[in-house]
Amino acid sequence: MAKEIKLRRGLDINLKGSANETKKIPASGETFAVCPDDFYGFKPKVIVHEGDEIKVGEPLFVNKQQEELKVVSPVSGKVVRILRGERRKVLSIEMASDGKFEARCLDVKRPDEMDGAAVKALLLESGLFAFIKMRPYDITAIPSDTPKAIFISAFSKMPLSADFSFVVKGQEQDFLTGISALAKMAKVYIGICPEQEGADFTKTENAEVTIFNGPNPSGNVGVQINHLLPVNKGEVVWTIGAEEVIFIGRLFHLGHVDFTRTIALAGSEVEEPCYYEMCVGAPLATILTNLKQKEHIR
Repeated sequence: MAKEIKLRRGLDINLKGSANETKKIPASGETFAVCPDDFYGFKPKVIVHEGDEIKVGEPLFVNKQQEELKVVSPVSGKVVRILRGERRKVLSIEMASDGKFEARCLDVKRPDEMDGAAVKALLLESGLFAFIKMRPYDITAIPSDTPKAIFISAFSKMPLSADFSFVVKGQEQDFLTGISALAKMAKVYIGICPEQEGADFTKTENAEVTIFNGPNPSGNVGVQINHLLPVNKGEVVWTIGAEEVIFIGRLFHLGHVDFTRTIALAGSEVEEPCYYEMCVGAPLATILTNLKQKEHIR
């Protein structure tokens, strides 16, 4: 039985327009983009050029300080634009998708046949390591660090946030495989809410599952770390989003990366609030078509 921690401080904010539990697949856009600013602490060194042909999983840029740390393409096609701002700062890398999602295959074994170093090397090679963050500072994790734990929050109580229990349906095995792989590098802690107790994606022997019972921000991974394993001076813990764990599990099952994720389009100005299955980097314009008014929407 999972340990339960009760939190009394906080506040749940109920807003109109929460997403219905229906999933749609929008028409795929032609242009995708990856923004280095989404990876905090990253100093990007672009290794592609405009006009280059790419596959899913091929690197777009690396971190100047740790060049083994890379960010890869979510689609196959052609690099069409490298957008730079002031002082030549890289703002985004835009790609024209060919719609085939042809992926670069990797040599993948089962997690139980690998040690922590092998799992870390695979995550670095696949580009998935860039989704792991470190505490303190909440920046992209440093591969050479040895974390004392890895934390995953499987729920959020922020207003209009996606329900991971719905997102993970049909992908439970990917999530559990991702947990098994992460457990090779450090002890894994999973935070869930009371409604998720006993769910299939929580049935793992490779992680310690804790129920956080309380109002927002009980789903915040920083709150969970503070209650379970506070970070002391000189210590490092890693965190990763629950859906990025699914990315890792897919890598082990498919032999290549697949950046398809489920997002919630919600809010009082949305005609039909629901979930959409989209690829990372897809333009939001493909789903922002059913708003009640088209201008001055935050």
